[in-house]
Amino acid sequence: MKNSNVKLVRKLAQKKFRNELKLFVAEGLRLCEEVPPALIEFGFYTKDFLSEERARALVGRLKNLEEISSATMESLSDTQTPQGILLVVRQKFSALEEVFAKKIITVLDGVQDPGNVGTILRTAAAFDCSVILLDGSAEIFNPKVVRSSMGAIFYSPIIRLTREEFLELRGVEILAAALDSAAEIYYRHDFRKKSAIVFGAEAAGVSKKILDVARKIFIPMNGHAESLNVATSAAIILSEAVRQSRDK
Repeated sequence: MKNSNVKLVRKLAQKKFRNELKLFVAEGLRLCEEVPPALIEFGFYTKDFLSEERARALVGRLKNLEEISSATMESLSDTQTPQGILLVVRQKFSALEEVFAKKIITVLDGVQDPGNVGTILRTAAAFDCSVILLDGSAEIFNPKVVRSSMGAIFYSPIIRLTREEFLELRGVEILAAALDSAAEIYYRHDFRKKSAIVFGAEAAGVSKKILDVARKIFIPMNGHAESLNVATSAAIILSEAVRQSRDK
């Protein structure tokens, strides 16, 4: 328990230390399989974790891993039922050029729920879209974001910008998902040119600064719900945007 690496993992439970040290924690077999080995600082696993062949294969190909007791793993884990492996990973963001290389860019404007952010990152990765995180959005290295992204943070182009920096970008059409009298039904919009689709905070929606310059789109609903969860909205709109963008 006096191990300096154990103490470091405990520090990384706090955002201020993740920001300061530029490190974060990834847990679980499926997620740890997605971590690029070059980004791994060190890791821990338990004896019980090695009971499966897939787990043994993972530990066998990674370096700088140390076996710890199940009790110690439980004390370090952010989950109620630890799977028995934990990696400390270096933070990495993409270059703006990588983000702009994608035809459809997903923009999160103050999306605060870690589960929603992680799910949108996973959806963006599934549709081969890049991601821009704006002011007020949940930190992508938050343990809940990392888990719900299912590895998307390791292979999707992701960058952080201020709203001002985002609005200074050129060569991309800015769209905003918004319930507005001037909004266009999303599937009627032409997504065949490079588009940055902005999804706003769960309660407040897209910020006024962006709404003032964006073209607005919305998802029509015939039922009794007033609105959709932001992650659900992103999945629906990104699916259509990518479908159109692939049409010649």
